This record gives sequence, structure tokens and C-alpha cells, in this order.
Amino acid sequence: MNRYEERLIEADRLAMTAHTRADATSGHHFLARQIWHTAQALGVPPGSDVLVTGSGSAQLIGTAPVTHPTGSMWEGSVPWRAQIPPRWPYPAYTVNPQPADGRARGPFAVQVISQVGLDVHVRSLAAWSYQQRRFHEDLTTALQRSAPGGLVFALAHHSILDSAGLDDSAHSPWEQTGQVADFLGAARLPSHALRAEDRCDAPADLLIFRRRSPGPDQPGSALMVPRSQWMPGAGIPVTTYYRTHREHVLGLPMARTDQWDQEQLAVVDTKRTWQHRLPRVLDQIARAHRPAAGPGTPSGLDVLATPRPTTRPRPRAGVETTRPPRATDPVPPL
Repeated sequence: MNRYEERLIEADRLAMTAHTRADATSGHHFLARQIWHTAQALGVPPGSDVLVTGSGSAQLIGTAPVTHPTGSMWEGSVPWRAQIPPRWPYPAYTVNPQPADGRARGPFAVQVISQVGLDVHVRSLAAWSYQQRRFHEDLTTALQRSAPGGLVFALAHHSILDSAGLDDSAHSPWEQTGQVADFLGAARLPSHALRAEDRCDAPADLLIFRRRSPGPDQPGSALMVPRSQWMPGAGIPVTTYYRTHREHVLGLPMARTDQWDQEQLAVVDTKRTWQHRLPRVLDQIARAHRPAAGPGTPSGLDVLATPRPTTRPRPRAGVETTRPPRATDPVPPL
């Protein structure tokens, strides 16, 4: 290993340390409310089983932050399981959340996987490869535990979606996912949406998948996620999904060159409008993929017609304006 790669690994170690220590409770709680509302809008009935794994799992399921010793900086919090609440709005995020063990196999109607290091620009090749591979392993596991028609919400580093389709080899990391699930949509959170720490400045995506019900004529993996292309004027791959869904990028995308002379993607939201805009984006996705059974959820409650519980002020005029777009790897020694 050359000296430059060693310095990149040390930079990754410092960034991951900052990621694990920075407080993201407020952002996780906000995302939890949006995820549960969207799950109900997509037809998940009350009382359905929920499992949340990864970084910030306790906050994402509605409890107070829980700390526990980990053997690796890439290890997430303990999994939590609960049930979808009976109505919306509701005083608590979930009903009777409890820690889950590694043997929780489902089937689950809703799962949330929160990628460890989702807002960290890892710079060494070993860390980047591990970050990519670990996400796809976690997504595959979540889909295996999903009930037919079940939803998986994935909070992931932007490069997960941005690197889709760049490799022209016969094997695609999305191939196994595409055989069992449909990609419903995504929203791109701005830099520092969850953590104010300087090293946690990578944009993150909220991805939504649905486990396909058994049946003939199911689409193949080629339809799973949009392919990527190179960002104009920069050496950064970006997904084509946001070319046709520009309002789903909750800020202004731009390329920046860091101290290591590497170009990195940033999504700038100086006026902090993303929390006003994200609910509308998720409602758009829910309307496009809501169940065909009728206008309401199985409980008879039309969730999309029910305002999301919020103490936030109304968005200022103009916030809806479309923003212009500008194999086997070792675990990284972090």
C-alpha cells in the first residue's frame, strides 16, 4: 500500500469517527415521521410488523437514542422492531418498539435500512468498495425478510444510486434485487441534512423499494434503477433518475474538489428548505405507486388526504421551484 492510500484510509477513519459521534437525532426523528406516513400511503395496514436496522435505528423507529459498544465503526446500532400504529397522526412513532436480535426473519411489511457512513465521502478504494458491497448485502437481506408487497426504505450514500449501471460487466449488484423488487423512487437529501459535522457532508438518498408479489410477466433487473452518467464538467457519476425528477433533489447539486484533489458531490441547501420539500416529494411517489384497491388504505383512512403532523411553518413562496441540475473486498481497516 502506497503512502497516498494510507493517508486516504486515515482520512476515512477520522470521518467515520465523526459520523458515529455526531448527533443526528433530530433529523432521524423527522425522517421517521415521513417514512411511516409514506408507508401507510402506500397501503401498509396498521399493525403490520416493522424492522429497522443500521445507523440511528432507535431514533428511526421512534425511541430515544440508544448507545452500545460496537466492534467496528461500520457496525450499526442494534435492530429495532415494532408495529405500524393504528391511525395517523399518532402520539408516538410506533407501537411498542423493542430491540430485535439477529434472528428476526420476518416476514416484515416495512423495513428501514440506514447505511452506516451514509453522509461520509470515503476516499480510499477499500472503504468505498466495502461501503458499496455492504449496502447491497443489507438490501438483499431486507428483501428476503419482506412479505409480498412489503416496503423497504433505504437511507443510503448518494454513490449507491449514482454508480448504478456504470459497470458494463455481466454481473450487476442490482441484479438480485431486480429479480424480486421494484424501485418506486428516491429523494436526495442535501449535505449536512443529518449531521452538522464538517466531515459528514455527503448527500444521502432515501430510496423506496417494494417486494414484488409472485406472478407472471414480472419486469427484470434492467428496470430496477436508472443508469448513471457523468456529471457535465466534472468527473462524478450521477444517476439519470434526477434528470427527470429534479424536484426530488432537495438542494443545488455541484462538484467540489477536496484537499485530496478528489471531486465530490455536494447538494447545497443554504435556506434549509429540504424539510418543507421532502413530504411533497414522498407524496408524489406514493400517489404514483399507491395500491389499486381504492383511494384509502386498508383501514379506510386516506393517508394522502391527511396532513402530515408537523410543527414546521409553511414553506415560503417559491420553494417548489425546480432546481437546475448541475468482487470481494476486504473490510477497510478503520
